[in-house]
Amino acid sequence: MTFFALTHNDNLYAKACAMLDMCFGCKGGIEIDFSGAKPALGGAYAGVYDFSIAHSGEAAAIAVSDKKIGCDIEIFMGKEHSAVASRFTERERENISCERDFIINWTAKEAYIKRRALALATHLKRLEFFDDAIWLDGQRQPDQIVHLPFDGGIACVCGDCDIKITEI
Repeated sequence: MTFFALTHNDNLYAKACAMLDMCFGCKGGIEIDFSGAKPALGGAYAGVYDFSIAHSGEAAAIAVSDKKIGCDIEIFMGKEHSAVASRFTERERENISCERDFIINWTAKEAYIKRRALALATHLKRLEFFDDAIWLDGQRQPDQIVHLPFDGGIACVCGDCDIKITEI
């Protein structure tokens, strides 16, 4: 089960710990290990639960799960994304006609990269988001992608599709 919350961009690690306590009963002693490619739980909860945080402007997203999870969030800013989109595949570019389309593509890739604890710089060019799925080096990945639109933007979760929206 994955729990997801939209929140304000402040104290995100404390909020993630509070969500882990509220959703999974992780009482005290929650340690966050910053030594890897992605911040992860350490101590007694290492490998048992996972979390992912993302922020864009004042908005933030937190996902906690009993499986590997990645999330991303982007707010609509009316920006032109053609410079970044030019690095996408032809198939992707054909499906991007507005900022919303770009953000759907981008958040899917970011959430996948976070779930897999990969590096954006080395994997972005190897990824393609097409047909509601992530493709890595031309191979469709089994990871599930769920977009969660909200007023002003789009969040995305990569991982367990059994998502419960919660408040924090």
